[in-house]
Amino acid sequence: MPVGPTGWRQGETVPEETVAAGWTGSVWELGVLLAGLGFFLLCVMLAFRLINKATATLNRVNKTLDKVDHEIGPILRNVNTTLDNVNSSLTQVEGELEKVGTITGNAAHISSNVANIMSLVVSAVGSPLVKAAAFGFGLRTAVKKRNQDVDEQQVRRMVEASRQSKRQAKRAAKARQKAGE
Repeated sequence: MPVGPTGWRQGETVPEETVAAGWTGSVWELGVLLAGLGFFLLCVMLAFRLINKATATLNRVNKTLDKVDHEIGPILRNVNTTLDNVNSSLTQVEGELEKVGTITGNAAHISSNVANIMSLVVSAVGSPLVKAAAFGFGLRTAVKKRNQDVDEQQVRRMVEASRQSKRQAKRAAKARQKAGE
């Protein structure tokens, strides 16, 4: 007997189990299934691409951290050397500051001695000097007031003279008007 395209001989019956394994859905269902499969493959490809990019980024970060790790050692050694130098310099400065403190104490003692001497001089000489200064101030004030009074009198005379000349000018103008009438 000839065999058909399904692999079964003509006239034979196909078992039910075989029929159940065959496709019984519509074309739309097949299209949706293929679209879902395509979307799934797209998502998988994008996930692999993102994983590759993340891996590349992590590799670059690791390289940068390795460079920093190799460069930080010498920098830290230099910092330690600098700190040691600063500490030794600070020890020397502390010694100098002690000397400056001694000098400052001596200067304060001298300053108090000078202040005591000045108070003695002021008490001995100050009273006559204060009297002389007060007399000079009073004399200056009196002279200034006298000069001010003289200046005021002079200004008054000038104002009065100006007024009289204006009066005379008015009288002369009136006299000319009367004579011209």
